[in-house]
Amino acid sequence: MEAQAMPQKLTEAQLMLLKLFSREMPPEAIKELNRLLVEFYDNLVQMELEKLQATKPVTQADLDRLQKTHPKRRPYQP
Repeated sequence: MEAQAMPQKLTEAQLMLLKLFSREMPPEAIKELNRLLVEFYDNLVQMELEKLQATKPVTQADLDRLQKTHPKRRPYQP
């Protein structure tokens, strides 16, 4: 099955990245760029989680309940 492209407007960040990296890069540089972007996004997510935890703490019981009740949870398959 072929994925159909859905028209979307690019975000400011996406446009900036396209302009910044519009030239060819060696595979090692692409790999390092990917690592840096993943690390950056991970930091953003961690900050948001810390804010959420500060406003409404999540207990281990909450996590256990979520794990057992999530209706679409499927085992990881690489």
